[in-house]
Amino acid sequence: MNKTNKIIKKNIKAISSETLNGENYSRNDFARSILNYPAVMVPSVQEPIIERLSEALDKNVSLLDPFMGASNTLVTGMKYGMNVFGQDINPLSILLSQVKTTFYQKDELIDAEQRVMSSIKSDISDVIEVSFTNINKWFTVDVQIDLSKIYRAIRKEPNLRIRKFFWVALAETIRLTSNDRTSTFKMHMRPIEEINARQVSALKTFGSISKKNIKNFVDFISVLLEKGHIKKGKYTKNAEVVWGDTNSGINTKRTFNLLVTSPPYGDNQTTVTYGQFSYLPLQWIPLEDIDTAIEMDYLKTAQEIDAKSLGGKVKVNIKEIQDSIFDKSKTLKKFINQFNVEERKKAEKVIRFIHELDNSIDKMLPRMRKDSFLAWTIGNRNVNKQIVRNDLILNELFESKGIELFTGLERDILSKRMPGRNNFSNMMSKEKILIYKKIK
Repeated sequence: MNKTNKIIKKNIKAISSETLNGENYSRNDFARSILNYPAVMVPSVQEPIIERLSEALDKNVSLLDPFMGASNTLVTGMKYGMNVFGQDINPLSILLSQVKTTFYQKDELIDAEQRVMSSIKSDISDVIEVSFTNINKWFTVDVQIDLSKIYRAIRKEPNLRIRKFFWVALAETIRLTSNDRTSTFKMHMRPIEEINARQVSALKTFGSISKKNIKNFVDFISVLLEKGHIKKGKYTKNAEVVWGDTNSGINTKRTFNLLVTSPPYGDNQTTVTYGQFSYLPLQWIPLEDIDTAIEMDYLKTAQEIDAKSLGGKVKVNIKEIQDSIFDKSKTLKKFINQFNVEERKKAEKVIRFIHELDNSIDKMLPRMRKDSFLAWTIGNRNVNKQIVRNDLILNELFESKGIELFTGLERDILSKRMPGRNNFSNMMSKEKILIYKKIK
């Protein structure tokens, strides 16, 4: 190992356990706190790793996050003046990430908020603008009327950038005022007696969230201005967000020297159900205001996004893929072969997920330059009361492609918002941050 690599490893290993565990993480972390998205990567964990790898790359960084989610990776990259590119299969992630990577002037947001709130207050209509199956199950009529007023006010805004900003505020409002429980990402209706006893105002909630988001975003822009990353009203580097299924490809011809990501830890139907989390908000946000390039009927069912995500394709023939993936990962083969026939059927979803994760890595690597770094945050999970060692499996997948582990860290999960009350979350007490280096 050369001297430079030793220094890089030493700098990464020097990150304190308090920082890695998120003990110094404030949720009021400017743009990164907008919308309480599931399983977000904790900024205080990402930032020192991105900072040290940026220094190793002489601060000339093009960053890729192929599973961007809440796009905290991209926001952190912008803080350090990087070119950033992210994609995700979830349209709500696209909308949120578009907003977070867009430059807004403080005055234009404040003026727009006043216009939107004024329009809402003057709206005396009780017409409900959205209709979908079981809408009355998920929203009281009063909340539907209030959300419709917000919807109409946002649609009046002529500027798409402004509409996007307030659609994000509406998305959070929907999560907080629907009849869906917020203790889990899977859609579960609150008990009727709880719904009847609740006193929620979608209008007040929206107003409060809008003001909070404006403050957080203005704080973020201030940081970018202070660091010299905003010139003539624009971010000085490239910041691009696109819709894309990483299992099918990376939707850009650009190349990168840093990848920082956290993939799902298993198929989204049984781990973190990002799609179910997003289903109700997306009912109220027009597709044309997100991205007309989205090639998926994401409102077809509440499970549609999760079914299209990694490992969600139940129709994949296990026999056709298992030998190939077992050749790449002996850890996965050993895990699967310990089960009887009935248990093995339940564990087949792990084979599908790892197969599609492996395929996704194959799509990423051609976009990564020589001597680039790839930092993956990944956790292990529990299936059939046995631990799936995703960390070891990921190492083996990369080794099969001629890429060895450069260095790694482990953190206790204290702040990461994960699903509650299930076996998966009970297993999720630790995460590994695995950093690979692509030599060729």
